[in-house]
Amino acid sequence: MTMATHPLHTLGFEPIVLQPRKEPRSLADLGFEPATVTVGARGTAAARRTAQDPRLSAAMQTLRMHPQAVGALEPASGRTIVQPTDNPAINQALATDAMPAYTARLEALLRDIPGATLAATRDAKKPARLAEKIAGQGQPAETVSDYGAAQIAVESPQAKDAVVAAVKRHFPVLRQQDNFTLGDPEYRYRSFSLQVQMPNQSSEELQIVPREVLEANRQEHHDYKKVRNAELAGHSADQARAAARAINDAAMERFNSRNGGPRTIVKGAVVKGSRVRLADGALARVVYVDPNMRIARVRTEDGRNVTVRHKDLR
Repeated sequence: MTMATHPLHTLGFEPIVLQPRKEPRSLADLGFEPATVTVGARGTAAARRTAQDPRLSAAMQTLRMHPQAVGALEPASGRTIVQPTDNPAINQALATDAMPAYTARLEALLRDIPGATLAATRDAKKPARLAEKIAGQGQPAETVSDYGAAQIAVESPQAKDAVVAAVKRHFPVLRQQDNFTLGDPEYRYRSFSLQVQMPNQSSEELQIVPREVLEANRQEHHDYKKVRNAELAGHSADQARAAARAINDAAMERFNSRNGGPRTIVKGAVVKGSRVRLADGALARVVYVDPNMRIARVRTEDGRNVTVRHKDLR
C-alpha cells in the first residue's frame, strides 16, 4: 500500500505546550486495559486528548487495546499495519513519548550530511485530523503512519541519497516510498518517505523533501486543504488539485535547475500559479486566467507580461 503523500503542513504542525506533571502516569491510570506499557506525562496527555475527542467514533473511544502484528496487512482495509495496537490513544501516547529520542537521533545523523536540515517535527497528531483519517477515510488506527512525524529538507539529490542511507543504518525501516523525482500521483508532491520503528514499538513517519518544494508548500498549503475538505464533503476539487500540482511542479523545477537537472514542465490545467512553456520555448508563470475566453496572462522568467491562448501553452 502507498504511504500518505499529503504534505505534513496540511496536517497541522504546531508547537505543543503541555504543563509538566510531577510524576509520569501509566496508561492504566486512564483506564486502558490491558496496559502493557508505561508512558510519561507528555504521552499520557496526548492519549487523553485523543481518547476524549468527540469526533472519534464510538468504536474508537473504547479504552481496550489489542496488540497488532506490525508489517502485516490489516484485513478490512488492506493497509499495512505500522503501529503496535488498534487503539489510537495508546498509539499516540507511544509516538509522543518516542519523539524526543527520534528527533535527537535524526539531528545526530544529519550532522555529517551537508545540505540536509531537520525542518519540522510533530509529536502529536491533531485529534480532529486523526478522526478524519480513521472515520472519514477508512484508515484503521493501527495503519495510521503519522502519530509522530518529521521532515528533512535537502539541497540536492545527493543529500537525499545520503539521508536515506543514514536513516536505514540508524533505524529499522518498516516501509518506504520514493516520490522524490516525479511526485505522488494526486498532487505531485515530491518526497522520499520512510516509516521507522522506535524502541517502544511505535513508528514515526519521515519525509525527505526538496527544499524548494518544502518552502512552496508552506506558502500554498491551503490548496491541499481545499482538496481534502472538498473530497470529505463529496465535492469536486479538480481546480484546487490542479493548482497544488502546478505549485509542486514549479518548485521541483527550481530544485532541478539549481542542481543542474532536467527542467521539465508537466502539462496540466492552466490555473493561476502554474508553470507553462510558451510557443517560443520561454518559461513563464500564469498570473491570470479567463476560463470563458480561454486566454491567460503570464509573466516570463525575463520579466515580460504576455497574454496567450491556452492552446498555445505547452
